[in-house]
Amino acid sequence: MPNGTFAILLPTDSDYKVLGYYFVDKRINFEVTGDLFLRLHLDHSKNIYNFLKLKDILLLSYMHEFKGRLSRKASGMILGLILEEDEKPEKFQTSLKNAASALELIDFISLSQSEFETKLEEIYSEHLETIIESLDPALLNESIINRAKEMLSGNKKDRQVADELLEKIQNKEHEKISEFYKLAEEALNINDYDKAAKFFKKAAEVAEVLLEKDLARTLDHKSKISNKIPVLTKNRAKMVQDARAAIRIENFHSAYIFFKKAAELSKELMEANKEEEYNLKSQALKDYYTVDQKYKKK
Repeated sequence: MPNGTFAILLPTDSDYKVLGYYFVDKRINFEVTGDLFLRLHLDHSKNIYNFLKLKDILLLSYMHEFKGRLSRKASGMILGLILEEDEKPEKFQTSLKNAASALELIDFISLSQSEFETKLEEIYSEHLETIIESLDPALLNESIINRAKEMLSGNKKDRQVADELLEKIQNKEHEKISEFYKLAEEALNINDYDKAAKFFKKAAEVAEVLLEKDLARTLDHKSKISNKIPVLTKNRAKMVQDARAAIRIENFHSAYIFFKKAAELSKELMEANKEEEYNLKSQALKDYYTVDQKYKKK
């Protein structure tokens, strides 16, 4: 799981502006300096994606170009990820692109840095943090202990909460999250959607008690959509079928729209691999259609 993310705006009337940061590990000491920006900007003049090894940091970044009204104020943004040493950058490329597209939809020009960073955290959780990694008991253990340590330096109420968190860790309460999640997945495999919803909800409740709020929201969402899975899956299959039928008659515009809808349904189903697959197919068809129309006009 990445350690954090950052966003740099490329205004039309100045060099750059750091929109904000989000760090999973609050101990990370990272800042976009003028020298780092120049290096990123130069690298992105040649490549959309860029992987950079610094002294203590590994960065994957993506250059996202703005179109339409927003392009009058800025040419685009650089969205970056701070990676672990053993992570493969290529597996995050599509997620990074989707996250940048989601950021573009926000009216962030009018937001303060703190307001933007709240949005950035939400988008990180939705697009860049994989739930399976978030369920790892060892990672949860580390996350909760780090949070408790921070709270121990706070007021009396914070210290009391920290002590309670540490006690729950000792009692292995955090391991219940992955256990309930596994039971929910097993229920889904036998189409017992009510049972799956119940176990996702139990996992969310434990995560909430342990103050893993982002994970709790994700699990709660999975609980709520569990009963919708048959309908959503059926609708997605119909979109894919319609896309393939459109390709057979060379209606590439409709095909790209259908695959885009299939990707959106996959996102709602929280199936990242399917979302990535259909997004890539949609984008490829959109690009082909655009080029085809250009040459037809000639």
